Amino acid sequence: MSSPIEVKSPRADLPIKLFLTPELMPDPETIAQLESLAHAPGLAHHVAALPDLHRKSRNLSPTGTVVAAKNAIVPRAVDTGICCGMRMMRTEIDARELTAPVLDEIFGEMMRTIPVLEHENDVLTKEDVAEILVRGGAWSQKRFGLSDEEMNCIEDRGTAPTDTTDAEAILACVPDKAKKKGRGCFATLGDGNHFFELQEIVEVVDEEAAALLGLKKGQALFMLHTGSRSVGSKTMKAYLETLEEKFQPNPAQPIWSMPADSEEAIQYARAVSAASNFGFANRIGLTEQMRAAVRKVLCDESLRIPLLYDCSHVSIKLEEWNNEKLWIHRHGASRALPPSQIKSHPVFSKTGQPIPIPGSMGHASYIGVADEAAVQSFCSVNHGAGRVLDKPDAMRNFTEAQVETEMRDKNIRLYRYGSDNIAEQAPNSFKDISTVIKAMSALSLARPVVKLRPIAVLKG
Repeated sequence: MSSPIEVKSPRADLPIKLFLTPELMPDPETIAQLESLAHAPGLAHHVAALPDLHRKSRNLSPTGTVVAAKNAIVPRAVDTGICCGMRMMRTEIDARELTAPVLDEIFGEMMRTIPVLEHENDVLTKEDVAEILVRGGAWSQKRFGLSDEEMNCIEDRGTAPTDTTDAEAILACVPDKAKKKGRGCFATLGDGNHFFELQEIVEVVDEEAAALLGLKKGQALFMLHTGSRSVGSKTMKAYLETLEEKFQPNPAQPIWSMPADSEEAIQYARAVSAASNFGFANRIGLTEQMRAAVRKVLCDESLRIPLLYDCSHVSIKLEEWNNEKLWIHRHGASRALPPSQIKSHPVFSKTGQPIPIPGSMGHASYIGVADEAAVQSFCSVNHGAGRVLDKPDAMRNFTEAQVETEMRDKNIRLYRYGSDNIAEQAPNSFKDISTVIKAMSALSLARPVVKLRPIAVLKG
């Protein structure tokens, strides 16, 4: 097993551990951001940088990082897209049966029932939104009749932990404008890098784990990437506007912290939990729409499309790590529990928690399982390939026509709402997924189980 590359700088209070290989070493600007993050007050241990590490112009800390704070919360350590995450749904469908006309019908039905930004009319009542914000998983299980088996394949069973069960206290921490948005943006996909992708398993890398997870070569599988939508972004941005003025006294240190026991931090943490609950519920609602579309087109109401796993990759949660209670901040990093940390699950206790590792819409993706060394990165692993070009750079280097041509040439059907510029998601603006998988495996963060090729993609 390889060891992480450790960086210690006079500018940083804590070491930075790069869980990657030399070929994935970040540029000086990214290192500078990591040093700034490592200087944030309240951090208790190293900064963990994962193999898909990359900068985005809108964020102060790089994507693909994890930090642990003792009695402190660091809002700028993560993106405002709280509970942006992914889920994987396996099928018993032979991918060869999904011809172009069938795909057109399935994705046409999905586009008719799944809006990109919001529904024309509200789809939830105020009471629904309130219940989701307090107990997203429990509301979803009741609403859609989900089994306990399915709920156990969702991180935290779809309800993020918080310090209180007082519904009024939780709801008081969510801005009214975010609650209002929740009524119309539930079960919506979102634009940008969010997607629904239909994939084929083209290679089984780990036969034993694949058999335990029900994954076979030739099988069709869905991946979904989205989050808490306007509910999360409006909530987090509202807090940043008010908190930054109070807790960032020194502009030279842009990544600031709050004492976890301060009233502001308590309210913020409750808001993060509530927004996370909406994110999990949103992905559940989208999955139900996808299942309905596939069953309708294939004329099989009994068709099973079981959930493999659902995990967030933007989160702030109080967790136990090496017998310490720490606030774990994951920014573009999937929670990944190795077998020793998930002993209660009948399958994952043998395999480790399943994790999605998407490449790009034009390249291969993988499903992996968490390995024991993930504990070193605070039970976290890379959430994808990571970018080599930020979105503005991608749009300067590629055109929409080029992306559409590339997808046609690769025989990948691209379905679009036309809400944004697809050039920002150009496949060549992402890292080579094979180098990321190699690093992830070498450091024993996770093991690849199956390799997937994209068949069809739904994008904003």
